Amino acid sequence: MGKLTLLTLGLLFSGFIYAAPSPVPLLVEQCLRLPRIDLAAAYAEEQLPLSIAKQALILEQQTIGLNNINDRVNYYRGFTLSADERSGLLQCQLRLADTLSELVNQTEFHQLTHALSQGDREQMLLSGKLQSLIDSQLSITEKATLHTAQATISQGLASQQFSLDIHDKKCQLITEDQTDAILASHGEEVADTQLLHFSGTVAHYLLKQPHPQCRAQVWQAYQARARQRNRDALNQILALRQQTAWAAGFADHASFSLSTQLLSSPELVKAFLDTQTHSVGIAPWDLGQILPQKAFAQAPQLLTAHILAQSFAYLQQWGLHFEPIETINIQESSHPIFRVYHQRRLLGELYISYDVARQRHQQQTLRQGVIGQQFGQQALDLKPQLSTHKDVEQFTHALAQAVTSLAKGSHFYLNNTQDSTQESHHIGSLWLAEILQNELFPHYEQTYLNEREILVKAYTKQLKVFRAKVALNVYQAQSLQSYGDLATEFTYSFGQEWSQVDDYPYSFNAIANEGPLYYQSLWQEALAKLIYQITANRPDKLSLFNLLVVNEDSLSLSEQLSAFIEGPTDPTSLIQYIANMSR
Repeated sequence: MGKLTLLTLGLLFSGFIYAAPSPVPLLVEQCLRLPRIDLAAAYAEEQLPLSIAKQALILEQQTIGLNNINDRVNYYRGFTLSADERSGLLQCQLRLADTLSELVNQTEFHQLTHALSQGDREQMLLSGKLQSLIDSQLSITEKATLHTAQATISQGLASQQFSLDIHDKKCQLITEDQTDAILASHGEEVADTQLLHFSGTVAHYLLKQPHPQCRAQVWQAYQARARQRNRDALNQILALRQQTAWAAGFADHASFSLSTQLLSSPELVKAFLDTQTHSVGIAPWDLGQILPQKAFAQAPQLLTAHILAQSFAYLQQWGLHFEPIETINIQESSHPIFRVYHQRRLLGELYISYDVARQRHQQQTLRQGVIGQQFGQQALDLKPQLSTHKDVEQFTHALAQAVTSLAKGSHFYLNNTQDSTQESHHIGSLWLAEILQNELFPHYEQTYLNEREILVKAYTKQLKVFRAKVALNVYQAQSLQSYGDLATEFTYSFGQEWSQVDDYPYSFNAIANEGPLYYQSLWQEALAKLIYQITANRPDKLSLFNLLVVNEDSLSLSEQLSAFIEGPTDPTSLIQYIANMSR
C-alpha cells in the first residue's frame, strides 16, 4: 500500500495527517490497555430490570471500541511497517482475540444470544452473529494448532521456490547464473541464450519452456512437492475441523460450515458449481505459452478523478450525495475528503488518495458506521489513471464497497459487517459494482476485453471452480464426498488430463482458511449479476438501494430477492436462474 507516512490517519478520527509520526505505536498502546468486557458489571450499572433491547445496546456500547481497534489494525497491516510495528499489531490482535474469547464465554453473553433469537428481525439477525461467535470458539491449544498450521501452509506457498530437480535433459533450461557464466566465457556469440534462461521459479519455467510435455511434468511435480511440504499442516487443520463438526452433531466440517448458509448443504454447492463448469481447453501448465499469442486490448487511459466525479453524479439517482470537505492546510487535490449522505442521513466520510506508485485500486474500512453509535469512515486508495479491465473492475468494486459499507442501516456493528449468511455479505456491493461498470463504461467489453483478457477471465473462473470442488471434497467424509472423481472435474474445466489430482489440495492457501466456503465468491458474483439483469431497467432505484444495501428492516436474502423476482427464491430455483442466465 505504500509507506505509512504517506496516508496517516489520526486515531481519534480527526482526518488526514501528513508527514506525521507513525500512529501504530499509539494504536497498539490503546489496544493493550483495552479493559476486559464484563457484561454482568455493565448490566449492574443500569436500572433494573433490563429489557432485551437495552441489554443488546449495552453489548454494542461495550464492544464497539474493540471492533474499531480491530478495523484499524486490519487497515494498518496493509502498509509497509517496521518489525516493531508488525510485532505490536500482532500483540494487539492476540489481545483482541483474548478479550473477545473471554466475552463470548460469559453466561450473560449466551443468555442474551438466546433471548435475541426471540426478538424482532434486527435482534434475530444479531443473535445469529453472536451464535456464530460462540460456535467458532476454540481452546488455546486448538487456536495455536490452527494458526500454526495455516501459517505453515501460507509461508510454504508464498516462497514459490520448491527446487526444480529436472533429470530429463530436453526439459532443462539455462538459469540466469549459467547464462552469465556462458556470456562471460564466450561473449556475444551465444547472446541468444538469454531467450532461454529462467529465474528458477516454476512460473518462469512454464513461460520459457517450449515443450508441452516438459511443462506438464514440472507443473505436476510442483504440486507433488507442495503436497510433501504441506501435508502434515493441512491434515492437522482437517482433524481439528472434523472434531468441531462431530461435537456439533454433523458428519463432517463441510456439512457443519454450510448449515448456516443459503446453499446449506454440499449437494446444493455441488449443483451450483456444476452450472459454472465450462472447459477453457487450456491446462494450467500451458497458459503462459498461449497468452502471448492472443491479442490484448489497447484501452484509453482515463483520469480516475474524472470518473469518480461522474460516479458521484450518477449515484445521486440512488439517493446519495457527496459533499467535499474544506479543510485547512492538509487538503490537497490528491487527497480529497467527502462527507456522504443518503436521503439527507449523514453516513460518514470518504477519504480519497491518488498515488501513481499504487498497484491497484482498493477500499479500506477505517470505521464502520453504526446507527445511533458512530458515523462511518471509508478510504479509497486509487491509481491516478484507469487503463485496463482490471483497473475498471477494481475501481468500481472499491467504490461500491465503500458506499455500501457506509450505507448499512443497522444499529449493531455485527449486522452491518456481516449479512444473514456469509455468502450474502457482498451481494449488495457486487450488484452496485455491476451497475457502476455498465453505467460508467457502457462499451466495457468492446473497449477493455480482447482475446487475451477474455481468456484470462475464463481461465481464472475455472480455476476458482475447480478449487471450490477440491475444497468441498477435502472437508467431507470420504464416503460422502460430492465429487468421486476430481480428475474428471479437472478435465471438464481445462480440457486436459491429470491423474495425480489428489496432490492439488496442498497447493492453494484458501483451502486452509476458507475451506468448503471457498465457493462463496463465485456464488456472490453470479447472484449479483442475476440481480442486475433482473433489475437493470427498473425505475425505482432508490427503493432498490434501500432494499439491497441499507436493509433497515434486516430482511434475509431470500426476502430481499422475493421483492423483485417473480417466482420462487429457494436455493435450487436460484441456481437454475443462474444456469439459465449463463447459457
